[in-house]
Amino acid sequence: MVKLTINSGDVKLATETFGDHSNPAVLLSMGAMASMLWWPDEFCERIAASGRYVIRYDNRDTGLSTAYPTGEPGYAFADMAEDAIAILDGYGIETAHLVGMSLGGMIAQWVTLGHPDRVKTLTLISSSPLGIDGLPPFTEAYGEHAATAEAVDWSNRASVLDFMTRDARMVASTLHPHDAGAARRLVEQDLVT
Repeated sequence: MVKLTINSGDVKLATETFGDHSNPAVLLSMGAMASMLWWPDEFCERIAASGRYVIRYDNRDTGLSTAYPTGEPGYAFADMAEDAIAILDGYGIETAHLVGMSLGGMIAQWVTLGHPDRVKTLTLISSSPLGIDGLPPFTEAYGEHAATAEAVDWSNRASVLDFMTRDARMVASTLHPHDAGAARRLVEQDLVT
């Protein structure tokens, strides 16, 4: 794994790569409130082992990338799409396969619409097409959980850890067992960054 910080204007974007730079690139963009660590190392390594050059990164306001005052982001989807292009430019990559999860899928769509010549393929996970409400609505239980985010003391690590661990459980697959310990360790690791 190689770590590199890419500049997008005055924004610093933390990135990590897996695999050989000469292979076709895959750019992984994660969803809201989640750093690049939510693309697990093993997942990235398996993609790289299949002959791809994998780049994962922290969006603004996540992980080690530039953070803004709470409630005052000062940027839009279009800026986040330009961040993805800055990452490709920073690695000297002309085109890439884009994979976006949730908010990351929205960003990947903005990149594709604004820079179609830079995109080989687009894969969306838990993300609706722009302009279309394509996913089913949240369950009532998740809506109730999400509403508790307003009461989280985001300056208190324990409070954030508890909320994010519950969130990981709420969005986990119902077809596979949920590993609560692994989810909590991932959230703990994410909070260290």
